[in-house]
Amino acid sequence: MSFGMPTQAKTPLQAARLERGWKASQTIRALLQAADDEGVHIASERSLATMLSRWENGHGGNDPLTQRLLCRVYGQSAEELGLVTATTDATVLPHIAPAVGPEMVHYFKNIFTEHLRADNLMGPHHLVDVVRAQTVLLDQMLPNARGDIRRELLNLALRYNEFAGWLYQDACNSDAAMRFTDRAMEYGLELGENRPSAYVLMRKADIASAMDRPDRVIGLAQAALRDAGDAEPRLRALVLRLCARAYARQGNTSDCIRALDAARTEISRPTDGPDGLTDYCTPAYIGMEAAIAWAELGHFDTAIATYEHSLRSWPDALRRDQGLCLARLATAYAGRDDTERACATGRRAVEVISSATSSRALVELQRVRVRLAPLHRHAEVSDLSDRIRRLLQPAA
Repeated sequence: MSFGMPTQAKTPLQAARLERGWKASQTIRALLQAADDEGVHIASERSLATMLSRWENGHGGNDPLTQRLLCRVYGQSAEELGLVTATTDATVLPHIAPAVGPEMVHYFKNIFTEHLRADNLMGPHHLVDVVRAQTVLLDQMLPNARGDIRRELLNLALRYNEFAGWLYQDACNSDAAMRFTDRAMEYGLELGENRPSAYVLMRKADIASAMDRPDRVIGLAQAALRDAGDAEPRLRALVLRLCARAYARQGNTSDCIRALDAARTEISRPTDGPDGLTDYCTPAYIGMEAAIAWAELGHFDTAIATYEHSLRSWPDALRRDQGLCLARLATAYAGRDDTERACATGRRAVEVISSATSSRALVELQRVRVRLAPLHRHAEVSDLSDRIRRLLQPAA
């Protein structure tokens, strides 16, 4: 591998392309694919061709987004590509993938555990960029991995891509969520194990639910149940609660109730302990999901009782979902025209969500605010509306 600049290159940026043996059109396609993977929008193919030609010839600047994507495409830093001036005189080392071995597997496992803890406490916005970058790093390491190490890295790549999908979903970016979850599915297929594949299918169904595609949810959930077989009860409970919500969305009360009963049966069964995938699925969590279905069907009294029962036993570590549950309970109170309790619960939700932000929870609070808007002259409604507005402004 040569680290020197080819003599015919006019800039380090052009050198990076020529060293790969790429035509300009290949770089442009790679940029568009990288932007698609990250769920961001960049210039058109024709505009990129003009911009790349200017930059490679040392004319004009480039925007930060395209600069970051060029670094990803070429696997080099901005300094190495000549996009920015280095701030120190230190020697710039060539960009190479880290050594693949047990120590690196151990590192990714440990940091993933910390990511899960941080997500439950803080929400997605503090993590998504870091986790996305680590999915890229795992992609770079896999070609050099063999045997058991490769299998370990495949499992980690599945987990990190699925987790990135979840973070995007919690940030209300369903398209990016589905892209990363599809990548996780590819790793699951290579692993050839039913349980990880069933879990990722469940996650795809969950994202389809956020996209308001109940028909798609049911199809993916049924596929997940086939793969799950007699798998760990929490996984089956997670799949069944999605079926219940989809049936509720379709107005199918009888099938919804059957799916809820089956989910409650599964979550009451004994388990083998923590598995790192479904540990967040507790009886309280399934209760919240059941309440969503009841509210969708218009049974607000049942939904409220179910939400309140779940909140009484909510795990302290799952603070982000607690805020979401409180916001949904406030919506249910508003749906029942219980303004006083809707405002009181909404204030509790704002307090929790302010420390563990979730875009889904913010959307739910906005729904409460809109539903109560006709009563804005009431002091409590006005106060809650102001609290929600202040919370939404920094989030925006």
